[in-house]
Amino acid sequence: MQEQLLKAIVVDDEMPSREALSTYIRDFCPGVRIVSECNDSQSAYQSILEHRPNLVFLDIEMPNGSGFDLLRMFKTISFKVIFVTAFSEYALRAFRFSATDYLLKPVKVDELVEAVDKVKQEFTLKHSNLNLQTLMNGLSQKETISYTLVIPSTKGFTVIKISDLIMCEADGYCTNFYLTGKEKITSSKNLKHYEELLASHPFVRVHHSNLINLNHVKGYGHLGEISLSEGLGCPLGNNYKSHFLEIFGKNK
Repeated sequence: MQEQLLKAIVVDDEMPSREALSTYIRDFCPGVRIVSECNDSQSAYQSILEHRPNLVFLDIEMPNGSGFDLLRMFKTISFKVIFVTAFSEYALRAFRFSATDYLLKPVKVDELVEAVDKVKQEFTLKHSNLNLQTLMNGLSQKETISYTLVIPSTKGFTVIKISDLIMCEADGYCTNFYLTGKEKITSSKNLKHYEELLASHPFVRVHHSNLINLNHVKGYGHLGEISLSEGLGCPLGNNYKSHFLEIFGKNK
């Protein structure tokens, strides 16, 4: 079956960055055709309306309106977005929460190809743009980081509320998620990945195989077992015991 041709728009106010990225796309991303290059959000808005692209490579910090301002102009975001940014790791963590692709400047060819391949797979699987809408909803709140988490799997992805997440458990190279309602989801990402994502939320590592939501802790027994919501539990590892007990003011 012939690969679908993706129409793309590159948005960046810095000409050298814009031209370099466009060159990389033409040279290393077959199946992607650049239909427009824009240097600000207003011209990009008009270009998107005119060309109806499948994919937009979007810088964030631009004069006369940021990349987020551009996205807010659309009631429905019908195109995929790959952010191209020099933002800090804190901001990038917010993007990861909503499974949005991003590239750090200066752009590396292998990372560009990987991001584009991911977009192609999403079109092949006919995924919706729920991931990007989730990000925009999060950005409309006072907090920068959204309160939902997208869990990728071999079959697609599931969006969960972080407050519903009781425990993450390592399962080889995968991670099991235990949620309220006795729901269990398995992710194709490892536990370390989610430990970094959830660092700004009330989650703590209590064992080499377990990451728990402190809001779901029900108790701790002298045999080293932490009791959690929904009848769940996990062991408290010796290397994590001091920090865990200190959180609850029980460290002697």
